[in-house]
Amino acid sequence: MVSAAALTTVLTAVALPSAAQAAPSAPSYDRRAPHIERVSVAADGTEGNGASGGGTVTTDGGHVAFSSAATNLTPDTYPRPQSSAHVRDQASAEVTRIRDSLTAPDISDDGRFATYLDWGTHTTASFVVDLSTGEKRRVDAKGFKEGSGEAAISADGRYVAYVLRPQHPADPYRVEVYDWTTNTREVVSEGPPDAARDMVNPSISADGRYIAYEDAGTKQVWVRDRTTGTLTRVDDGTAATLVEISGDGRTVALNSANGAYVRDLRTGKVQHWSGTTARALGPEGRHLLYTDDASTLRLRDLRTGDVQIVGTGSAVPGSVGAKGRTVVFSSGETDLVPGDTNGLNDVFKWTRR
Repeated sequence: MVSAAALTTVLTAVALPSAAQAAPSAPSYDRRAPHIERVSVAADGTEGNGASGGGTVTTDGGHVAFSSAATNLTPDTYPRPQSSAHVRDQASAEVTRIRDSLTAPDISDDGRFATYLDWGTHTTASFVVDLSTGEKRRVDAKGFKEGSGEAAISADGRYVAYVLRPQHPADPYRVEVYDWTTNTREVVSEGPPDAARDMVNPSISADGRYIAYEDAGTKQVWVRDRTTGTLTRVDDGTAATLVEISGDGRTVALNSANGAYVRDLRTGKVQHWSGTTARALGPEGRHLLYTDDASTLRLRDLRTGDVQIVGTGSAVPGSVGAKGRTVVFSSGETDLVPGDTNGLNDVFKWTRR
């Protein structure tokens, strides 16, 4: 691929013919430049006293979910030492901590529902919580000794796709979907018994119709249409890992040993960039967040080819908002915003003006 860097306008100073030089003008402010703000802070702006990461964002950029080991982001106390999930309302700056959570959450588009991993009866399990009421449900059926994990939520919060780990060691992991409204579960895909083929890493479309997932045994990536029952293989024939399916279920981003690529499931068109690693796909399937070196995050417009540098750090699926206008990422850099003195990994929101 052609590596794109941020374009820089070079201003050439021209000497005046007289001996006296004109006073330098004040530097102009580019109102079009992206804006970066730190979101892993308390409502009053207090820095976190623990590291934060794993940020995801709603399509409108109004809510950001992340995991943090900080104990001072919310007024309530936290008795457990590990990280917990937090959701920040960008309009009010209010931060909500999800009690007993172990991982960063995935959130619905209105910021009302969140999925996260917590301890079940004997092991970890996936839960979904209604943040407006506090109601919490375990998404997998009780009685599965190994519990569940790796959950993704639909835009309205009704459906949660997750990995179920059955009790018997010979039974492979499978992907299921939980319906909050009906309180029912549906098997999306499972591998043959004794085949050592776990189904993992689910990603869900906005309406919950399409579920993308990996076959860990064959290194293939599939998309299930829950309405028609159709199962479509979407990788290019080489070992691949799933990054994310777009909100409309039309586009899938993947990684392979040869780099990142995106497939349009309607046209079959594939765009590939060698030497890159995809991190997240925008909800319309138009913007791809990727790295082409160790940690420089870049946002590519798949329609125009334009590329913007977001920052140095890491990002996870679900970190790109609508139209590529917002990106959430974590970074240990201390010069992204003024007053970053905690020396810890923080979560930031990048906004394209």
